[in-house]
Amino acid sequence: MSLLLVNQVLAVLGTDSVAVVRRTLGLRRRIVDQKQVHFPKQIDNSNAEVVIWQPAINQLDILINTMKVKPKSKLDITLASEFVRYLALPPQPLYMNTAEKIAYATAAYREIYGSVVDEWEVRLQDTAMHDTTIVAAIDKRLLETLNQVALKYQLKLITVKPYLMSAFNKLTKQIGRSSGYLVIVEFKRLLLINLQQGKCVNVRMFNLGSDWQAELKSLMVRESVLSESNTSDNKSREILVYAPVQKNIVINSIDGWQLKRINTLNKLSNYHFAMLEAAL
Repeated sequence: MSLLLVNQVLAVLGTDSVAVVRRTLGLRRRIVDQKQVHFPKQIDNSNAEVVIWQPAINQLDILINTMKVKPKSKLDITLASEFVRYLALPPQPLYMNTAEKIAYATAAYREIYGSVVDEWEVRLQDTAMHDTTIVAAIDKRLLETLNQVALKYQLKLITVKPYLMSAFNKLTKQIGRSSGYLVIVEFKRLLLINLQQGKCVNVRMFNLGSDWQAELKSLMVRESVLSESNTSDNKSREILVYAPVQKNIVINSIDGWQLKRINTLNKLSNYHFAMLEAAL
């Protein structure tokens, strides 16, 4: 075996599905195995916080075991937005380092959610002083449990990323300096992101029903009402749509808006693995 060959495991976790891709890295990258499982979403009001992610952890454990992942493989986890709470930290007039921003964001989360925020890990990608900072909060117990799974199979846990971060970073070239909206369609959530000159200035998350396009149309009608002052700016009327799980569906037009589908360079044709495109 070549010393340059590295084994990598990519996994995306949702509330009712888990998909895992095992590939080799080196001079020749190739996928050597891929498995996915769909399981019924469990509801247990007596311990709702644990139930949200525990079934996904159980299935990840099973898949890693059945795929016979080699020890010392790199493990990269992507979390569907069901497991993440996002916050847009507005630009600050004074310089704040990363620690200060996290403290500020934590306080903002606490105003909304209360003391449960103490059980969350707050993360952010630092930005310039006059730019919005997108923050993500993840259950600390989820992160600890993922570390335990990695230790069990002697894997190197490299990253645990919210899907929004993976997708946005992968789509940077396609987004360019667009102003308007970026729509990211997951299995269970729709992310509506405000763009200004290619930068994310706000993010909102919505539950997906049986017809996400009808829901998107309703959302954009509402946005039109809220942003009437910008209707003369065609650039701000642009909607970039990234829907890897809906590749074969024609995107319907929305009156008053310019819709454009965008994609990553990596295209996984299988519906079950589509959300891993952004991690490849």
